[in-house]
Amino acid sequence: MVEVQVFDADGKEKEKISFDESIFGDKVKTRTLREVVYAYEANRRQGSNNTKNLSDVQGSNKKPWRQKGTGRARTGQKHAPHRVKGSVAHGPHPRSYRVRIPAKMKVIALNSALLAKFRDGEVAVVEGLKFDKPKTAKFAKLLGKAGLDRGTLLVGTAGEDRNLYLSARNLKGSLVRPVASFNAYEVVKQRRVLLTREALDALKARAAGKAN
Repeated sequence: MVEVQVFDADGKEKEKISFDESIFGDKVKTRTLREVVYAYEANRRQGSNNTKNLSDVQGSNKKPWRQKGTGRARTGQKHAPHRVKGSVAHGPHPRSYRVRIPAKMKVIALNSALLAKFRDGEVAVVEGLKFDKPKTAKFAKLLGKAGLDRGTLLVGTAGEDRNLYLSARNLKGSLVRPVASFNAYEVVKQRRVLLTREALDALKARAAGKAN
């Protein structure tokens, strides 16, 4: 069983709740988690690096001097890689770094990431967090009183919450996502996770449903 601290909308400690974390798995599968995180990072790469090979460099292909009779070493064209303003040998060219991640691996990695966060005490829950309109100051005050304003933070909601998203958008290191959109990469990269009470229930229900 793990214990999770619950805060009210003002950032004050309210209670602690406990639940069986085994719904996310019996252990953190570090190898799968590592492979999936590496794949997410690879898929974020643009792959737009480019260099000019011999045929891309503009200008004459004429040899600087004739092959024989000058007493100098023979040489090729002016734009050879070893010459100033020449081409690049074996340089990078645009390519795709995309890695396909099997759906089952995504689920296993996400559950392992969540399990690690819960076991390390890096998850908190907030109750009654409602925004009638975007209010960054109110959300920042909540994080400050709850001690969640240091380091990066992933805020999980049960569904799309536009006002909460706009309230947290300008806070450095804060990321708001519905729990249905959680992925292992974002869970691992954020130092802490803050869930609404409804989001925690939805997360547990989804994990328990997929475990059965």
